[in-house]
Amino acid sequence: MLSNLAVKERALDLGFDLAGIAPIGVWKDLEFSRQWVAKGFNGEMRYLENPKRFDPLLVLPSAKSVICVGMVYNTPLPYSTEVGGRGVRSQKSQRRSQKSEVRSLNEQNTGEESKGVDPEPVVGCVSSLVFSNGQRTTDKGRLAVSSFHLPVSAAATPRAWISRYAWGQDYHEIMRAKLEQLRAALEESAPGAETRAFVDTGPVVERAFARFSGIGWMGKNTCIINQEKGSWFFLGVLLTNLDLAPDLPAPDRCGSCTACLEACPTEALVEPYVMDASRCISYFSIELKGSTPELFRPKIGSNVFGCDICQDVCPWNRSHQPSAISQQQSLSPEKQSADEHYVKKAATTKVPQFHPMSVAAAQPTPKDGDNRKQLTTDHGPRTTDNASLSLFNPRLDILALISEDDFRRIFAHSPLKRVKYRGWLRNLCVAMGNSGDEKFVPWLERVAQHSDPIVREHAAWALERLRGK
Repeated sequence: MLSNLAVKERALDLGFDLAGIAPIGVWKDLEFSRQWVAKGFNGEMRYLENPKRFDPLLVLPSAKSVICVGMVYNTPLPYSTEVGGRGVRSQKSQRRSQKSEVRSLNEQNTGEESKGVDPEPVVGCVSSLVFSNGQRTTDKGRLAVSSFHLPVSAAATPRAWISRYAWGQDYHEIMRAKLEQLRAALEESAPGAETRAFVDTGPVVERAFARFSGIGWMGKNTCIINQEKGSWFFLGVLLTNLDLAPDLPAPDRCGSCTACLEACPTEALVEPYVMDASRCISYFSIELKGSTPELFRPKIGSNVFGCDICQDVCPWNRSHQPSAISQQQSLSPEKQSADEHYVKKAATTKVPQFHPMSVAAAQPTPKDGDNRKQLTTDHGPRTTDNASLSLFNPRLDILALISEDDFRRIFAHSPLKRVKYRGWLRNLCVAMGNSGDEKFVPWLERVAQHSDPIVREHAAWALERLRGK
């Protein structure tokens, strides 16, 4: 008979970073989820109302145990609260911060490095810079500034934020493949074993089981937090009829810290451990298919897909020293960024597919038959690159060049495909409206003529906001 330890060791051997066993009867947490939905906190996410979510025996009647796994997706790149005045600050302070970064960076770097800063581009033109996770060079071959504490161009060009989990390949594909390997191993070792695998796609409340599996506790930001690895990891579960000894739940170590609640721009964390998802930036930019409530648009800042703020500010993802966490000392995002001794605690991924995808713009080939720049990615065929950008903190003007065909091709294996092209344009409009930069006006005027009324509405809002600033 398979043991608890054997199952977890097999999961870790397959490449998961965390593994634990939960009992099937986590009824208190499942009832909490049911009441959460009853209060309307799920917004328009009707799939969360599925009764099977609140009773795993409706999914697998023979289930006795739940195998929970986690896979880290964090990279060494900076957090959204470190790249300069986005999301949690006002439009004016954002531009002041960007200008301050320019001065600071120019003071720190001399010679060819300080000359490598890319100039303010014209909207609709692709810069000739090629970005990577390390050094970057200009079109003239000069070495330009690149460091993890200030990794992006120092120009005041407005940039977008894409949630960290969506920088690389779709996690469903990677996690599901490994879960299928784990399931095959279980069924081989225990003939007659019944299993059901889920990665954020089925009627299962993964967090409820993860909390009881020992791989982490549910933080006040509603994310599962692991004491050693932080909260930047994906969850997967295997329901099984195997009667495995459960692990002990991880103790709650949030203490009196309220950093996440205080940092949320839309006050979606209505109380500790409770999120009103219908107020969350991730909900607005991913799950919501219609119009973003106008009240919340300015608070979305430069987020065009998801939001990381409540995890960015969590002391378990960054800390001075272990004692700082045990004493629950939390710092503001501004203080965290300014303190040179502030180091990241959260683990980083070993999976290259979770690192930021590189999107390249190439000159059209003769067979293209037009003058529009064609976009490719490192996930598919590539022609001679004329420019490239990482999905880490990309420039808004370059994102605006992506056509509908480009979007479908580039993000075919990316979480970004979930928002669809209409949602992508809607989100770009909101970010441009919050940028305070009038060079987006021509693009917005064109998009204001779009066939979709939701896109037209958000373009008109952005134009009014920019012209009335």
